[in-house]
Amino acid sequence: MKKFILTTKIKFSIVLFVLGLLAVDISAQRDVVTHTRGKLWETLISNGLIGSAGAWDYQEVTGLGFYPGFKGYYFPNDEQLANSPDKVTNANFHNFRSGPWIIAKNPKSLEPPDFSPKDKDFLMYHSSLTPTEYGTIQNYNAWEGEQNFPEKAGFNPLLPEEMFYNERPTVTGITVKQRSMVWSVPGYSDFIIYDYIFKNTGDMVIPSLNKTMKYDQTLDEVWFVFHTGISVSTKGILNFHYDANSFISSAAPAGGFGGYGGKPGSDVYQFENRNAGDGKGLLFFSRDYNGGREPVPWDLYAKKNNWQEILKLKPEWLPELQDPACFGFVFLYRTPFPGAAADPFDADPAYFSVYNDQGDNFKGKDLDFNEYFGFTKFKPPFFYDFAKHEYQRPNDGTLYAWYTSSFGPYKLEPGDSVRLMVAEVAGQLDLKQVAMGDPNRTFPDSSIAAIIRNAQAARNAVKWGYGSKVNGREIFADVPEAPPAPDVRAANASKGSDTAVIAIQWDKLAEEAKIMDGANKLFFDGANDLSGYRVYRGSDERGIWDLIADIPKGEFHKYWNAEAERYEFLDKNLQFGFEFYYYVEAYNLVPKPWTSANGTLVSKLPELRSADINRTELTSAKPGPIDLSKIGWDVFVVPNPYIEGDANHSFGEPNPRKIEFRNLPEKAKILIFNIAGELVKTLSHGPDARGNLAGSVAWDQQSDSGLLVAPGLYIFVIESETDGTIGQRDTGKFMIIR
Repeated sequence: MKKFILTTKIKFSIVLFVLGLLAVDISAQRDVVTHTRGKLWETLISNGLIGSAGAWDYQEVTGLGFYPGFKGYYFPNDEQLANSPDKVTNANFHNFRSGPWIIAKNPKSLEPPDFSPKDKDFLMYHSSLTPTEYGTIQNYNAWEGEQNFPEKAGFNPLLPEEMFYNERPTVTGITVKQRSMVWSVPGYSDFIIYDYIFKNTGDMVIPSLNKTMKYDQTLDEVWFVFHTGISVSTKGILNFHYDANSFISSAAPAGGFGGYGGKPGSDVYQFENRNAGDGKGLLFFSRDYNGGREPVPWDLYAKKNNWQEILKLKPEWLPELQDPACFGFVFLYRTPFPGAAADPFDADPAYFSVYNDQGDNFKGKDLDFNEYFGFTKFKPPFFYDFAKHEYQRPNDGTLYAWYTSSFGPYKLEPGDSVRLMVAEVAGQLDLKQVAMGDPNRTFPDSSIAAIIRNAQAARNAVKWGYGSKVNGREIFADVPEAPPAPDVRAANASKGSDTAVIAIQWDKLAEEAKIMDGANKLFFDGANDLSGYRVYRGSDERGIWDLIADIPKGEFHKYWNAEAERYEFLDKNLQFGFEFYYYVEAYNLVPKPWTSANGTLVSKLPELRSADINRTELTSAKPGPIDLSKIGWDVFVVPNPYIEGDANHSFGEPNPRKIEFRNLPEKAKILIFNIAGELVKTLSHGPDARGNLAGSVAWDQQSDSGLLVAPGLYIFVIESETDGTIGQRDTGKFMIIR
């Protein structure tokens, strides 16, 4: 009987909540951190900036509003790659600059040379203008973070799964305490909640000394402003454009800020809940003019001649929808200010403006939000006036939208504080429909509905958590916990060369879990409450899945592998060579009533299910090795010929250039020569890292020097390294056509 090994057997049981136990995996302090636990990834800078400071996207290396986020993405990291005729990025970044300002009118400031209090018209801190004179001490207090994962020991369901926090003093004497939190639970994984507490501590930053000095004062008029610029996506811009004769005509739009024939972009903006008394804070978001279905009509830059073909993930599909997401912010809570609704969750700003990146003006001054909207060109009195006006520019779909929301005025005595909570939120139509090119034309309605739904989920999270304390720490958001995600492994389980089989195995973590709620009652008892497991297969790194098995609780025993001490499902509806990801979802069809961290009782929760965070590595079914001593050589190449982009002569995504050598013995060496007789690649074939044997080996068409080989005829030589047949050889040839 052929053996395959998925993982070392480990026996353990775990209770997923112990009162008094803190979250685990404290991270080191860092100046730059990235949220990666949910579907929305975002990078935070220690001076308060969220996202990018405005650099062209291909200079970025972290997830800037990356939705959906995934590991191993390809994104051009220099100008030449951004202008490549055949490179296609799979990463959908939403590059923007976001963060708070503080504007204090008529304060006193400690001024040199004697640093005695002197009257000032304004003091201002910012994190989201063009990067000069932030009004804080750079790297004063780096980020700290915690990971609190349901699948790890020490999990506390009253805390978020991922948290970052820091504090920073400012020139205003107001200290900013910022916290952010994320969950992986489906339905609550499309937003990041930011909690700001602005406290008049009197710790005043002295820029000339790069340190703080203490000065307590009453601030009679203070405005807190949240400013953000959004480029809804740069994926389509990168993948549509190429100009071999004029580098900059392609590189400029590829950077996301080049505009189209005098028009800055392709944003359409929308806002909801801009009316006091509805109990909801303002939601605003941008979307692309056409979702990246094709270049917009006013795009005058040179395009890739074959963009329709290279953006088809399958020959029978339409080109992938490049820019399908809506992306924005929703205000969840604000300390009431004079004239505002008394309900703090009715978190509308006093003023809200929407401007275009270029071409607009304010009080006769031209605005360029990405290039010079900062202290180099404008001074605090200008920003004070800018913060205190209402304007939404005409919404014609040619924008690169910038949003400014102002809360105030507030009066702060020493020790007083103001709180503002805002969620960065995203939403898009079903990813499978995105990949297929939105054949039913549901964009933009489906994406708009998704972001509105996700904004409401963020509102619920705050209402369920605000005002609670866990282990003495104030918590401001909470969500119901899903069963923990099983640990999943996949491996080739094929026997011989007739039937392709992959074995998927997973543990019993979800059945052994016990999760308590905010009332210290048992909310989820895996032994009784787990409804079943669903097994999913997919080939797209973003998480596009096909359900291949739904195993209800009553059938668990049919899939138990006693030797491995894990469940096992055999995926047999396969062909050799094609590679897949797998994950197993644990689900609870009828959750019990749940008490949140602040004591809110929530009944009739929908199904709760684990996320795809524990997906397997890419795994393919491989035929078993041949016994060379009994049947002799019969090596062949698949596909042969290889024809790029042809579904019948290639493996397609996720490894479209893969070529396989089959009918191999247990161990062999493969030498690949071009038609001139030059050795271009040497492959070694043998057991994998877990000791599993196979009769095939894959090649990605790259030479030993790492370069893509040219199309043409190639010759291979196979030499056995298997005991009993060492040194025996066979030869053959194959063709690569592009």
